[in-house]
Amino acid sequence: MNEQDDEMLIEEILCCQNDDDIRSLVDSQCLDIIGNSLQDQLTLAHKQLFRVIKLFREFLDSSRNQFWDQKKKREQNQTLQQDYLIIHHELQLEKSRGKQIEEANNQLRLQIKLYEGDFETIRQQSFEDIKKVEEQLVKTQNQISLYKNSLIQKFCVICLQKEYCILLKPCGHVCVCEECSKKIDQCPIDRVKVTKMNKVYLS
Repeated sequence: MNEQDDEMLIEEILCCQNDDDIRSLVDSQCLDIIGNSLQDQLTLAHKQLFRVIKLFREFLDSSRNQFWDQKKKREQNQTLQQDYLIIHHELQLEKSRGKQIEEANNQLRLQIKLYEGDFETIRQQSFEDIKKVEEQLVKTQNQISLYKNSLIQKFCVICLQKEYCILLKPCGHVCVCEECSKKIDQCPIDRVKVTKMNKVYLS
C-alpha cells in the first residue's frame, strides 16, 4: 500500500458509525490484501511454471532430435557394416576363383608342354600322369581320324552318320546334314556365324 491508499483507508474509518462498521472494513481490507497477495503469488507461479515448461520443451525437442540423429547414425552404421561384409565375402570368392583359375592355367600349360613333347616336362611326371596324357592323345587322334573320314566320305561333321548336304553362308562350307543344321548358328569348321543355309545335292 502507498500513502494514497493510507489516506483513503483513514477516510473510510472516519466514515464508520460503530464498531461493526469498523470490523466490516477491517475484514474487507484483510480480504483485499490476501486476495492481492494470492493473485501476485499465482502470477509469479504462472510465470515460473511457464518458464519451466518452456525449458522442458526445449530439452525434449533437443533430446528428440538427438535421439533421431543417433538412430539414423546407428542405421547407417549397420548398413555400412552389412555392405562391408558383403564386399568382403565377394572379395574372398574372387580370390578363390582367381586361385582356381591360376591352378587351371597351370594345368593347361603343363598339358600343352606334354602334348608338344617337351622332354623335361615329361620326365618330371609320374607314370600314371604320362599314361593319362597318352590315352588322351590316342582319343584325340581317333577323333581327328573320324573327322577326316567324314570329310572324305561326305559324312556330317557333327553326327558322323548322315551325308552332309547343307551349304552354309557366307563361309561356303558344306559339312552338315539337314538335321544337324537345325541345331547350329555358326559353321563347325571356321566358327563363322551362319546367315543363310541352302540344301545342295552332291553327285
